Amino acid sequence: MYSTFERAHLFMLKAYKGKKFKYTNIEKSFHAVSVALMIRETTTIDDYIIAALLHNIITDTDYGYEEIEEQFGTIVADIVNDVTEDMSIAKWFERKKDFMKRIKKEQDVNILNIITADRIHNLLMLYEDYKKMGDKLWKSIGRTKEENAYVYRGTYHIVKEKNINPYLLRRYGILIKDFFGDIDEEDV
Repeated sequence: MYSTFERAHLFMLKAYKGKKFKYTNIEKSFHAVSVALMIRETTTIDDYIIAALLHNIITDTDYGYEEIEEQFGTIVADIVNDVTEDMSIAKWFERKKDFMKRIKKEQDVNILNIITADRIHNLLMLYEDYKKMGDKLWKSIGRTKEENAYVYRGTYHIVKEKNINPYLLRRYGILIKDFFGDIDEEDV
């Protein structure tokens, strides 16, 4: 019999079959596993690890809250919902600003850790593409370097105040500094 994590892993693999990120050739399943592995280093609570594995299912697949709840319970579905941006906001930058407002109110450090791990891995993928493409990357993804810097720095300042996992915070800060420059300025 599969463990709940193994069932979630299989569910995620089926949901993402053949799906890659728009601006890169990386499989979405690789991203999901990377985020879950980071979270596995910060907690032993299965619900958070499973939610980390499924964190983009609602936005990136045909599966929604109901399917997650049916398969993995209300707690996991609620966590996934809490880390999901409001996709009814069509413009990327506006959606990100809305999400930052939401996470300012978040008190669950494990949810904030998932959000941070997601941002870390997104930034790692973006940075790899930037090293290959340079400033042409911004045109290909349809948003500016300044907008990205605002979102990543702004999220950093929010999670820093919430006492998230120190390793995640340090790693996130280093990536932002390497990619966008100083993070000491207040962006939010």
